[in-house]
Amino acid sequence: MDAKQIWEEYYPSVYGYYFRRVNNRDDVEDLTSIVITIFLDNMLDDTKTIANPHGFLWKVAYNHLALFIRQKSKNPMAIGLIDTDFEVEPEIEDNRSFHYQEKIKDLMHCVNKNLKDIELVIIEQVIMLDRKATEVCIELGLTAENTRQKLSRSLKKLRQSCLDIWKLHN
Repeated sequence: MDAKQIWEEYYPSVYGYYFRRVNNRDDVEDLTSIVITIFLDNMLDDTKTIANPHGFLWKVAYNHLALFIRQKSKNPMAIGLIDTDFEVEPEIEDNRSFHYQEKIKDLMHCVNKNLKDIELVIIEQVIMLDRKATEVCIELGLTAENTRQKLSRSLKKLRQSCLDIWKLHN
């Protein structure tokens, strides 16, 4: 096989593999290019003999995905670094701003009307701050199971009571 045949045969499947696992198109393209390049270098090197080229390719792809995930988890992007300077046409911005402000105001009213204080605290801690129910239950003086039940019931209440408001504004 020459380089062009290898590229045409394997690039789409490796790209698809990464596309389903990484949610950034640039990262997918980078990972795919790196893996295909490594595969090409090894396949076209006359000093190396690869008994199972297909298996070798997927092992390289898997290892690079694991390395990529490990590096991403060590260096999470700070929210302050995200570029939020983008231009929106003024008339669109006004309509969206008003629409979203009304939607948020109505949803917050629905949340405050339907949930008790303890339920709001549990939702904030577990969902918004990504804490475990076992951590939250200690602070609230509840059992972990009770905390999970309250969370589940609170979310069910919100789904039932606020769904109409959400649909109204869409």
